[in-house]
Amino acid sequence: MLDATFVHLPGVGALGEKKLWSRGILTWDDLYEERRERLPLLGLMGREHVFPDLEESWRALERKNSEYFALALPRPEHFRIALSFPEETLFVDIETTGLSHYYNDITVIGLARQGEYVSFVAGDSLDEAKDLIRNAKCIVTFNGTLFDIPFLKKEMPDIQFPAAHVDLRYLTRRLGWQGGQKSVEEQLGVSRPSELGELRGGDAPALWYEYIAGRSEALDTLVRYNQADLRGMQEILDKAVNALIETQRISWECPPEAKFARAPAQPPTQHKTRVLPTTAAKRLAVSDLLGDSAPRRVVGIDLTGSESRPSGFCALEGRSALTSLLSKDDELLEGVRKFRPHLVSIDSPLSLPVGRQSPWDDDPGRHKFGIMRTCERILKRRGVNVYPSLIPSMQKLTARGIRLAERLRAEGVPVIESYPGAAQDIMGIPRKQAGLCHLRRGLARFGLTGAIATEEVSHDELDAVTCAVVGLFFLSRRFEALGNADEGYLIVPDLKRKAPGSHHVIGISGLIAAGKTTAARYLDSKGYAYVRYSQVIEAEATKRGLPRTREILQQLGKEIHSTKGQKWLLDQLLMRLADLPDRIVVDGMRFPEDHANLVERFGSEFVHVHIEASDSARRRRYLSMGYSNEVFEEISVHSVESQAIKLTKLAHVLIENNSSMDALYAAVDQEQALANSGG
Repeated sequence: MLDATFVHLPGVGALGEKKLWSRGILTWDDLYEERRERLPLLGLMGREHVFPDLEESWRALERKNSEYFALALPRPEHFRIALSFPEETLFVDIETTGLSHYYNDITVIGLARQGEYVSFVAGDSLDEAKDLIRNAKCIVTFNGTLFDIPFLKKEMPDIQFPAAHVDLRYLTRRLGWQGGQKSVEEQLGVSRPSELGELRGGDAPALWYEYIAGRSEALDTLVRYNQADLRGMQEILDKAVNALIETQRISWECPPEAKFARAPAQPPTQHKTRVLPTTAAKRLAVSDLLGDSAPRRVVGIDLTGSESRPSGFCALEGRSALTSLLSKDDELLEGVRKFRPHLVSIDSPLSLPVGRQSPWDDDPGRHKFGIMRTCERILKRRGVNVYPSLIPSMQKLTARGIRLAERLRAEGVPVIESYPGAAQDIMGIPRKQAGLCHLRRGLARFGLTGAIATEEVSHDELDAVTCAVVGLFFLSRRFEALGNADEGYLIVPDLKRKAPGSHHVIGISGLIAAGKTTAARYLDSKGYAYVRYSQVIEAEATKRGLPRTREILQQLGKEIHSTKGQKWLLDQLLMRLADLPDRIVVDGMRFPEDHANLVERFGSEFVHVHIEASDSARRRRYLSMGYSNEVFEEISVHSVESQAIKLTKLAHVLIENNSSMDALYAAVDQEQALANSGG
């Protein structure tokens, strides 16, 4: 076949090749016999150097140097290499636990050549597989460019692929055959064994998880399915070559020895049940995330785009998961209030792409800023199928998620965005597409208790449980934040992170004259970097040329709170610290959002301390600073003070400060020592 190919010669393209064929120049021998004097008639004027290249091609073909032709031929023409070396063309197909080469694992590698089939199951030695692939003249895959090869490179970093690669996904599209491999087979009338006919690619992970659960025959089915994939690829290539000869009027026929599906394949090798290293490596238990402290409470919500459709709700306390289905926003909020979680984790976009003002298509920034956020682009690059946050089908969900998160944060409840599908991939737990029973078992093996371990629950509830588990990863500081500060972050588990972060952040709240600044300044003297929210407000007043009076600062603080928000205020506050020191004290928390924002930023590395004092003690201290009773009464009824009262219920630590400064310092020292010891 290669000796009837001319497109690899200088100056000869597809049209030039057809012109040669039309003039009876069908092989390299025919062209060579024409000699130089006929080159102008053949459309090869000034191409005398075609003959040295032709001679080099002969030598390469004699040496079976497929790499020479792989580099010389355009990628769409690599099928000619496969036809020229059929005995050394290897068909490659893998089965995996999911679609992400970044997070998922290979379960089966199948290789086929000249009617022979060999499979390798996770846990097998892969030396033979690497040798077979390295020694092949050409490999054939279906979508291997984007799927099989990235997975194989991750599994075997030292693997060497031949330069020649026929990806049937692109070859079939060239012929107008659309869809994945099974769709193409159906279009071409390729049949499979009856017991495998209904299986699709999404069933392969389910078969693997059935095998892991102890049903050994599921592995046999999976291997036979893989063998059927390879057999189907061989038939597709045969039919594609015939179609190319016909549609492109290629002036040669495919000889019988280049028919790949001509020989029946032998039955697959039997594989024994074994404990698999790839699975064992991901075995992490909920106990690894809880530590010795009191059980953490996390709510997980698998949110829907409409209040008319129920959302999955999980209240997770330690290992115990209680699930339900709730529809209205008010029902979800009431469920959160009753449970009083440390964190809420929601499966929904909770932010917009930078530059977007609304999730709707009439947003003036729609065309400039697009519909996808940074976190979604990262997951796409990692092979995780994720919908852009602002495609039409996602807009209502995104709007609802943002609205719900704002309402929760206004009550001081920290909120993170999670994606249960990605979390399940990372944890080695099957997604719901592999079967709800496998997802439920995977969560139970993780160590969770409750109805999910004993009863059938909906996929919405199981995804809500996974969201809550992501919250545990976040609180234990074993997470990766995907995104950026402008858009916010999508949180996914990070199984490789073993140690908690190094920051220790204390936020202090309290009513006027309760002693919060005294406590914060004491920590400042102990080596903590000191910041207070009012510093940003004072700097903004200076920037605007306003006097820094109490009334002006109060009004400006109110304006910033209602327009830019407390998160902006925190971001500006932390920007005042160079390189974000290990120990920070934040003075002057006034709003419930301050608590939520600090937990979202620092997780379990943040401790909220609320200083309490009686009205009489606070009044006495305020008057001792030279202020009047009237000013104290005025400040005490200010709206900001009413918000500060709400922080009492949100604080991790309450310190009573009704006596001396030494007693306050002792209480702060006790809290600092407890926090530093991990208590």
